[in-house]
Amino acid sequence: MHEVAPARFENSMGAPMLGRYAVLGTLGQGGMGTVFEAFDRTLDRKVAVKVLHTDLGGEHTARLLREAQAMAKLSHPNVVSVFEVDTVDDQPFVVMELVQGQTLRQWLRQDPRPDWRRCVEVFIQAGQGLVAAHSTGLVHRDFKPSNVLIDGEGRARVFDFGLARRVEVHSGDNDTEPLAHTGKTEDDRSLGVSTDMLGSNKRTRVPSDGNSALGEGLTKTGLVMGTPAYMPPEQATGRQIDARSDQFSFCVSLYEAVYGERPFTGSTLTELVASVTDGNLQLASKGRLIPVRLRTILQRGLAADPVQRWPSMDALLHELRALVAPRTRIWTAMGVAAGLAALGGGLAVGQYAEVKDRCTGAQAQMDGVWDDARRQQVRASVLGTERSFSASTWARIEPQLDAYADAWVQTYTMACEATSVHGEQPQQALDLRMRCLGERRVALRAAVDVLAETNAEVVTKAVEVVAGLPALTRCNDLEWLQKHDQRVPPPEDPEVETAVVAQRARLTDIKAMHDAGRYAEGLEAVEVVVEQADALGYPPLRAEALRWRGTLRIGDGQYAEAEQDLRQAYTLAIRHQHDSVALDAAQDLTDVVGHHLMRHAEAQQWGEMVALPLAQRSGDPLQEAQSSSDLGSLSLEQGDHESARHYYQQALATRQEVLGPAHPGVANSLNHLGGLFESQGDYTSARHHFERALAIYKEVHGPDHPNVAISLNNLGGISRELGDKDSARRHFERALAIWEKALGPDHPSVAGILNNLGAVAKSVGDYDSARRHFERSLAIREKTLGPNHPHVAMSLNNLGIVFWSQGDKDSARHHFEQALAIREEALGPDHYLVAHPLVSLAGLALETNDSGSAVAYAERAVAVREAASGTPVLIADARFVLARALWSKRGERTRARALAEQVRRAYAEHGPGREDDLADVDAWLATHRVK
Repeated sequence: MHEVAPARFENSMGAPMLGRYAVLGTLGQGGMGTVFEAFDRTLDRKVAVKVLHTDLGGEHTARLLREAQAMAKLSHPNVVSVFEVDTVDDQPFVVMELVQGQTLRQWLRQDPRPDWRRCVEVFIQAGQGLVAAHSTGLVHRDFKPSNVLIDGEGRARVFDFGLARRVEVHSGDNDTEPLAHTGKTEDDRSLGVSTDMLGSNKRTRVPSDGNSALGEGLTKTGLVMGTPAYMPPEQATGRQIDARSDQFSFCVSLYEAVYGERPFTGSTLTELVASVTDGNLQLASKGRLIPVRLRTILQRGLAADPVQRWPSMDALLHELRALVAPRTRIWTAMGVAAGLAALGGGLAVGQYAEVKDRCTGAQAQMDGVWDDARRQQVRASVLGTERSFSASTWARIEPQLDAYADAWVQTYTMACEATSVHGEQPQQALDLRMRCLGERRVALRAAVDVLAETNAEVVTKAVEVVAGLPALTRCNDLEWLQKHDQRVPPPEDPEVETAVVAQRARLTDIKAMHDAGRYAEGLEAVEVVVEQADALGYPPLRAEALRWRGTLRIGDGQYAEAEQDLRQAYTLAIRHQHDSVALDAAQDLTDVVGHHLMRHAEAQQWGEMVALPLAQRSGDPLQEAQSSSDLGSLSLEQGDHESARHYYQQALATRQEVLGPAHPGVANSLNHLGGLFESQGDYTSARHHFERALAIYKEVHGPDHPNVAISLNNLGGISRELGDKDSARRHFERALAIWEKALGPDHPSVAGILNNLGAVAKSVGDYDSARRHFERSLAIREKTLGPNHPHVAMSLNNLGIVFWSQGDKDSARHHFEQALAIREEALGPDHYLVAHPLVSLAGLALETNDSGSAVAYAERAVAVREAASGTPVLIADARFVLARALWSKRGERTRARALAEQVRRAYAEHGPGREDDLADVDAWLATHRVK
C-alpha cells in the first residue's frame, strides 16, 4: 500500500491544509498519487488536488510535474483543466478543475449498458481531447477508460497526463566551379533513389519479462510505463512512441466498450504483446449486432506496426463520426438485412458453430503462397547471393512477409464472418471484399516467386518488392470497392472475364519483376499480355498492359518507346474511366519526358495538369505525395528552387503523417530536400536532412545496403563544400566500398562515387589519383549510359580540369568542348548544367590571353546561372571569371570591380569551405583598382 501524503497544516477548524487549499476528502487513489477534493480559500471554489505518494522517489515527482506542465498547456472542453502546481515542504501537488461525475469505466458499467452508437459518440469526445494534446506535441501514453471523466452533462474529459511526453511531430548534380587558373571539379550528386519504398510491414516479438498479472490498475513502472492491457507494443518494448501509440490505446478501450471484452488476450505483459504482434484479434462472437465497419476501423487502429494505423487521431475520429452520422447511401445499399441479422442472433449453438466453421479456411489459402516451404526457398535464395547485406535483408523481409500473410488471413476471416456468422454485411459486400483479397493474395504469391529466384540485383531491391505489396486496408473500404467496381466494370462475356482475370494475375507477376529490377524478363512477359489484351478486345486490360510495358521500358532505358506506350495507356484509361491506370501513366510520363528525355516544359504539364489532379482525386495521400515529389525533382532540374522546395516539403509532410517518421519513403523525401538545400548553399540544413535519411536507410536496410551509400555520398559532398576534405574522402570511400561489393565494379552509381573521389584528390593536388578516378568513371558511364549522356559530360569536364592542372591545355580544351557539346545537345543551350564547361572554357581562355573568348564564355555562364537562381557561390564562381576577363577592357573595369565585390560577399557569407577562394578575391581586389 502507498502512503497518502500527510496534511502539511491545519486550519482553525482542524481541517488538513495544502498551502491555501483545505482538504475536504479523498476522491481516488492511483499508482502515482492520491486525488483529494479541496477548497481554494483564495478564489472561493472547489478543486481537485493530486498529491504524489510519499514513498515514491524523484523520478515520480518529475513525472507528476510533467503531468501538470502537459495539461496546463491544453485548453480544451474535452481535457480536464490544470490551474497550478505548487510545493509544500518538498511535497509537490497539482491543482485541477473539479469535475463532478464518474469515470468512463464506471459509465460503461451502468445498467443497461450503453449501446455501441452511444459508446462511439462518447469516445469521439475523448478522442478530441487527445487530438488537442497531439496538436501541442504531447502523447498521453496511458489512455484508458479510468483516465476519462464523464461530467454531469455527459461530456467526456481526458485527464491523468502523468506519463505524457513531448515528441517530434513527424537529386540532380550539385557542382562546384573554379576560381584559380585551373578549374574545380563537379561533384556527382546523381545517386538518387529511383523507387519510393512505401507500405512496409513490421512484426516485433519481445522477450519474457516475468509474470506481471494484468489488471485495470496495473502500471508497469521502470523502463516501460503505462497500463499493459491498453499499451501498444512499441511502448511495451521500450521503442519510440508517437501520437499513434495513443491511437492504439484508444482503440483497445473502444473495442472493450462496444464488445464487452478486450481485443487481445494474455495474462502477462509478454503474452499480451505477443498476441498483439501476432495479430490475434479476438473474434468477439457474442451475438452483438455491431457494424462490421466499426470493427474494421478499430482493427486498423490496433495494428502492431504504427505505420499501418490511421495517420492521426483526427483521421480515426473522422471515420467514427461518419459511422454514427445519419446513414449514407452506401450503408443503405449494403446495410444489415433482416434475414442476415437473424443469422447472428437466432441460431442455436450447434448451428452457430457450423456456420462459423465456413470461415476457417483462410490459413489454408496461404499454402504454396507463404508457408514454411516457401519461406525456406526465399531464405536460401536471398542468403545465397552472398552479398554483404543479404543476411540483414532477409532479417527485414521475413517478418514483413509474415505480417502481410497474417493480416491477410485475419482480414479474410473477418470479412467472411461479417456475412456468414454475424450478419453484418450482405453478400454483395462480401463479394467485393473477397475479390480485393484475391488480388492481394496473387500479389503476395508474385512477390514470393520473384524473391525465390533472387540474384544480386534483385536482393538489392528485396525490401522494395515487399513494401510494394498492395495495402490490405482497401479490402475493408466498401465505399471505395463499390466505386472502383462500378467505374471499371468487368467484361459482359463470362469467358472473357475469366481470361481477363488470368491476364491481370500475369500483370501482378510483372509488377513484382519490375519492383525487383528484372526489366528484360518483365518486358518479355508483358508482350504476351499486350497480345492477349488485343485478342480479348477489353480496352481496360490493354491500358494496364501498355502502362506496365512503358514502365518497364523506362527501367530498361528505352525512353522514347516508353513514352509512346504510356501515352497510349493514358488515352485508353481516360476513355474508359480507368483512373488508377491514368494516374500511373501520367506519373511515369512526368518522369520519362522530364528526367530522361529532358523536355521539361512538357513534363511540367503532365505533372501539374494531369498527374497531380488525378492523385488528389484518388483519395490516396501517398499518390499525391509521389506526384509532388516528381514535380519537385522536375522543378529542381529546371533550377526553380522555390517550387522544388514547395513540392518536396509537401511530399515529406504527407509521407511522415501516413508512414511515420522512420520509413524509407520519408528518407527519400529527406534526400530530395537535402539536395535542394545544398544547391542553395544551405549546407547546415542539407547535412541535417542527409543524416536523417542515412539513419532511416541503416535501420530499414542494414549498414551495407546500396541505399546507405546514397546518403554517404551526399554527406561526402557536404563535407567537401565545407572544406573538410578528409571527412569527404572517408564518406566517399565507404560509399564506393558498399556499391562495388553490392552491385559490382561497373555499375553506373560506382561511376558517380569515383567522380567524387577524383574531385577530392584533385582538391588536395593529387592529380594522378584524380585522373585515375575520373578515367574509370568516364569508362563506366560511356559503357552503361552511352557516349552522349549528360553524366558523361561531367566526367569529361573533370578530366579536362586535371589535364589543365598538369599543364596540358590542349587536352583540357578538347575535353571541355566535348562536355559542352554533349550538354547543349542533351539539355539545351540554357540549361544550368551547361554553365560548368562554360566556366572551365572561360578560365582556360583567360589563361591563354584569349580575353574575347573568355568574356563570351563567362557572360553566358553568368546568365545561365542567374536565370536558374543557382547556388550563390556557383553564381559567384562564374562572376569572378567574368570579372577577371572584363578587366582587360578598360571600359568594363568598373563593372569588373563591382562583380568581384559581389563575389567577395558571396564567399564571405558562405562560411567554411571557401576560405582560399575568398583570399584569392581579396588579393585580386587589392591589385585591381579603378582609377
